[in-house]
Amino acid sequence: MPILDFKEISPATGGAARDQFELFTREFLDLVGFKIVIDPDRGADAGRDLIVEEIRAGVIGETRVKWLVSCKHKAHSGGSVTPEDEQDIHDRVRTHKCSGFLAVYSTVPSSGLATKLNAPDLPFEVQIFDQEKIERYLLTSSGIKLAKRFFPASLARWNKEHPSAAKIFGEGSQLSCCYCNKNLLLPKPHGIIVVWSSLSAAEKPRTTEHVYWCCKGLCDRALKERYRRRGIIDGWEDIPDLMAPIAYIRWAIVIINQLQRGDRFTDDAIESVKSFLLNLFPFVARDMTESERERISQLAAIPSYLGGWGYE
Repeated sequence: MPILDFKEISPATGGAARDQFELFTREFLDLVGFKIVIDPDRGADAGRDLIVEEIRAGVIGETRVKWLVSCKHKAHSGGSVTPEDEQDIHDRVRTHKCSGFLAVYSTVPSSGLATKLNAPDLPFEVQIFDQEKIERYLLTSSGIKLAKRFFPASLARWNKEHPSAAKIFGEGSQLSCCYCNKNLLLPKPHGIIVVWSSLSAAEKPRTTEHVYWCCKGLCDRALKERYRRRGIIDGWEDIPDLMAPIAYIRWAIVIINQLQRGDRFTDDAIESVKSFLLNLFPFVARDMTESERERISQLAAIPSYLGGWGYE
């Protein structure tokens, strides 16, 4: 599903913003690496929107390729670009003394136009940037600023659903698996936090002896063998679940409630809890994504789920 909504760029149907897609194309091609030779303008243009130059480095020197650029913005209608939209391509390329035809479309070419542009006997090169190819460039680190200029609403939605850690502390957060030392927060959060506590009578305080985090599967099983002994049980939570702001708050409140009623934490356990909360907080200090809202609703439907580590 496309991330960028090209309808955020005004249609070319008149008004002060009718050149917006051509201006976007100029900025986009400059980002990609083309040199702008002729900018967009109004008036008779003999079938060109821009002319750009590509410099190709070779073994014995540089080759310069001049491209005739054609912009077609049909995102508002949703229609494809047809042969009727791109007439006399040969004459247009020859008139402007270009050696390539560069199509920049906010939708896609029709099958008829694609067949025409992919003909093997064309005397010039053809390149097509459709909406998917354009988006691929814009969602890179170098393209995101341009995307924010022309697609502010789309980028706001995308950023909300793909949150990054807040820059709160000087160094980036890191939770290393206590068995294999892999970072559980990057590139994508994974793993679990495990808590080992005593099996005491209901009227006596419970002691939390060990708190650690690790990968699921092999690492979890290996650490379980290390810490398992008579008289203590383990509980766990998925780390990605605890990155949802409400789940993070619930988990912290459970710890506060346990301390208030007299439960004990060993020094190592409480230091681990503090380290976990601090390192996870930059990922929590943000709005919740829609998938996290749905996940919280699912967890809230489980009677035993209290946002802690599976016991109360």
